[in-house]
Amino acid sequence: MRPVDQGLKLRTGADFLKVTTGDEMGEQPFPLERIRHPHEASRRKLATATTMLTYLIGCIFLIGALSNGLVGLTILIVLIISIWFGILLWRARLLGGAVKVTAESFPEINDTLNSLRQRLDYQKDIDLYVSDNVDGKAQLLSLLGHRVIIIDGGFAKELQEEEYARLRFMMGSFVGALKARHLRFTLLTTLLDQLNKLKFASPLLNPYIRATIYTGDQIGYLCSGSLESSLAVLTRYMVGKEMTPELSPPGILKQAALVQNQALPRYSQLLQSSPHLVNRYVNVIAFAARVRPTEYKTFESGLDSAPRQLLHTLLSTSPQRRVDWHT
Repeated sequence: MRPVDQGLKLRTGADFLKVTTGDEMGEQPFPLERIRHPHEASRRKLATATTMLTYLIGCIFLIGALSNGLVGLTILIVLIISIWFGILLWRARLLGGAVKVTAESFPEINDTLNSLRQRLDYQKDIDLYVSDNVDGKAQLLSLLGHRVIIIDGGFAKELQEEEYARLRFMMGSFVGALKARHLRFTLLTTLLDQLNKLKFASPLLNPYIRATIYTGDQIGYLCSGSLESSLAVLTRYMVGKEMTPELSPPGILKQAALVQNQALPRYSQLLQSSPHLVNRYVNVIAFAARVRPTEYKTFESGLDSAPRQLLHTLLSTSPQRRVDWHT
């Protein structure tokens, strides 16, 4: 029997989300702006400007094409039909090659998803599919308002058989990322999601997408209620089930320091819409140090002197240190 959800209650206001952690912070409400990754706001402004400028240029070209009369209208109709048909094919492939999570197919996973959506007050539809050999163990896809999570069947089963908190972190991080992106301007976010598929625009949009993934991890951590379980899922993403017990936190921290200090790893992340996993690992620790100091101290106490000093160095450069949870 899975444990009762504890430690997290979320309620929405007009443009913010309030969280009651149930931790040593007490039953105090905090707006989502305190839970968002510190870089999300600034990177959203850059993404918004890029999105609006790109679509404005596209509209100018479209108006020019329409001025040619029948030719322009034909191009517009073909474009709309192509996009619509592409979405149908995409969804058909999922229906034909994966199993959609419902109350009949996977009742426990379905209950977990619905519970997290209710706790995060996320009202939009999310299609969750279980498939085999999913790249990265789990994926979040969005196409013209269709939100789809695909998880590897073996990975989901492993998390179910272990700690329920791990399954909550994995799914909570996805729902949290969607909540972060769609809380304000849904139309703009939908346009941004589609524009991000264009390679020339990605370098300017990727920083915002990465920031929302960090935010999703932070919300997933609050959903799981366990730093150890949250870090275990991120470790599983890196090396898989068999090797996870052999991978110690000091090894990950050492690699995270290399990624942070070397130019090529930092440059390679600029080209990706997802942060490096070692960076996500350190960010969750930094977030825990900010919002749940007692749990962070427990994690820190399990490290030897050298790894502890390395962790302090990593956290000293984390954007989390610039945010005061109490203010």
